[in-house]
Amino acid sequence: MTTLFEELFKPDTRSYPRNCKWIKSSDDVYTAEFELAGYSKKDVDIVATNDLLKVTAQKGEKEKTFSISLNELVNPSDISSKMSNGLLTVIMPKKQTTESVSIKIQ
Repeated sequence: MTTLFEELFKPDTRSYPRNCKWIKSSDDVYTAEFELAGYSKKDVDIVATNDLLKVTAQKGEKEKTFSISLNELVNPSDISSKMSNGLLTVIMPKKQTTESVSIKIQ
């Protein structure tokens, strides 16, 4: 049975989870770690849209590319990352949502 987290945070199976060490969720952020041994931060490009996080690491002819479906759970402009010793960490704050909204009838 698929968990809610797995359903909402569906990986692109063409490249996940081979390059991704793990994805975890806390109350307010998703965190993903990617093993990129041999690459430096200047070799890595991260692009995020409302529904997709794409990471491309390229050094010469050696390239790793992967993507994760975000399903509009995070605001792309709030995503941050850091890289240390070949480990890329991507921090994705969850969108703040209102549990209920009162709609006036006109």
